[in-house]
Amino acid sequence: MSLVVDVATMRELDPEQFGQAADGYHAIGSMADGAKRRVTEHVVSAMGKTLEGEAAEAAITAVRGLGKNFHYVQTECGLIRAALNALTAELRAAKKNFDAAEEDARAAHFTVNHDGSVTYPPAGEEVDGKKPEGGTTRGTAKGRPTGNPIDPAADANKLADSLEKQAANANPNPNHGKAVEIADRIADALKLATEADNKWAPKLRALKADDDLHVSRKDWGDVKEDMRLVRKGAGDYLKPPKKGSPEENAAWWKKLSKEERDDYIALHPASVGAMDGLPAEARDEANRTVLAEAKAQYSLQKSAMPPEPEKYVWEDHGKNQALVVSDKWKKWNAKREHLEGALRGMRAIEARFEATGREGLPSAYLLGFSAEGKGRAIIANGNPDTADHTAVYVPGTKSKLEAIGGDIDRMARIWREADTMRPGQDVSTITWLGYDAPQSIVPEATQKGWAEDGAPKLNRYLEGLQTAQGGGDASHTTVVGHSYGSTVVGQASKTGDLAADDIIAVGSPGMLVPNAEDLDVGKGHVWSEAAGADQGIEGFDLVPAGGKVAGLGGWEWKVDTRHGVPIGAEYGQSVPSDEAFGAKRMEVDTSTHSGYWEEGSQSLRNQARVVVGRYGKVKLD
Repeated sequence: MSLVVDVATMRELDPEQFGQAADGYHAIGSMADGAKRRVTEHVVSAMGKTLEGEAAEAAITAVRGLGKNFHYVQTECGLIRAALNALTAELRAAKKNFDAAEEDARAAHFTVNHDGSVTYPPAGEEVDGKKPEGGTTRGTAKGRPTGNPIDPAADANKLADSLEKQAANANPNPNHGKAVEIADRIADALKLATEADNKWAPKLRALKADDDLHVSRKDWGDVKEDMRLVRKGAGDYLKPPKKGSPEENAAWWKKLSKEERDDYIALHPASVGAMDGLPAEARDEANRTVLAEAKAQYSLQKSAMPPEPEKYVWEDHGKNQALVVSDKWKKWNAKREHLEGALRGMRAIEARFEATGREGLPSAYLLGFSAEGKGRAIIANGNPDTADHTAVYVPGTKSKLEAIGGDIDRMARIWREADTMRPGQDVSTITWLGYDAPQSIVPEATQKGWAEDGAPKLNRYLEGLQTAQGGGDASHTTVVGHSYGSTVVGQASKTGDLAADDIIAVGSPGMLVPNAEDLDVGKGHVWSEAAGADQGIEGFDLVPAGGKVAGLGGWEWKVDTRHGVPIGAEYGQSVPSDEAFGAKRMEVDTSTHSGYWEEGSQSLRNQARVVVGRYGKVKLD
């Protein structure tokens, strides 16, 4: 049953009470956020260092669950806060209009009655010694649909408005027209308040969890529906901006109040989390909610999967039958692999959150996340907005959310090495899986299209990073491209203004240019690592040679020298590990295509030296 707000209620209405309630939920949400971070980033880490055994593992699991409960409280409080703020905004507008109309009525010596009608006194030119009589008029809310030629009700309303105006103009009492106008405004205000109450009351009642101490996957799964309900109602209060440049995104964010920012994060976490140019802390808060929702939904979908169907079936092939894998099983298995793979990736990201403090590792920031398709993830060690030195790692072939754990570990190792090289300065290292990487060596990794599609995304991300940091001089930035990731970096650097100071190409199949001087950072700031013949036949990195065959380098005359004396030349593909490419080739003491980040290795230390700008300490080949 719908509630109708009357004049008495409107007079007593204080919209700011709802705003104060929103502030209360904001305070609770903030406390939950602080507790979540302390539990997940400090308590769990400390327990892992000092406790061992099954009982310790059980205790750590329970404490992790507590951290997730705090996160759920934070998220739901954010939704309630946003709903209350939207309700407050709508009631504030209705109250303001009502008070203004009633003030105008008092100034004109009219009376606003309890039913919303307006009584006005006699006035006007006397006729037979008497002024035209006063009267009472009831207003009509103007919020109804009007002017729709195919809607008879709308046409009737339009006609009623017209007749009403004619009657007001024809009345000899001049107070009549003004009273009609005030009564209409009062009716509009009452209608607005009634609609706000009837819209938000059920939504607020729906924002509640099960009455227990355990936040289940279903509770988290319901969060998305809660967001949808609140978002639908708050369309006029919070309108997401159209997709803009990182600079436009940053300018929009700066104009928002703290309250509005918090509400956008609560209602539109996926949008805020994906906005290049926004502060790392805002994106991290938004993306952690997106991650929690996705993990719950994927877990529920996995639990709801039907039993595994028969894998093999017999098919008729003329006079013979063949045992083949059934289409039904293929479809079932593809869904299972996608769900399990994505969940592995999500658990790896959560593991990085929990690793904060171990071996001095700083807080993690989730700057981008999506579980759709092969997945997306951007994870930073340390806050890049305040870092003196920043490294962005672009992974290569077969990279996807499912395997993000290995990429996260590589950048954690670079952070540990780099952090010791510049005491007193902050370092942030970022894993950027922000593009669709090729998933096979042949044919996908031999094609340029993946780099051409990923390069604009990388350029945009780096531009947004630079914007959030405060400009090009705010942080020394290095882009590390591994394998096909270096091809993406090459494409980004040759087609746009790559917002970086140095490039490191690791095990590169080619950067789509023949020479280091063709890249934005300049020849002196392009570095290369490739495990060569000195690592033995089993440790040789074959990817650079394969990239030449695939044509991922650049065509150029290559001159071989010995002791500075030219001994031969040929026209062919040039990749970063070639002398002719002109990159600074760093010493490598690791083997194979994936060994460049081994702890304690010269290969790892050289990368870290470039990241912090200690060029003179780099060991060159």
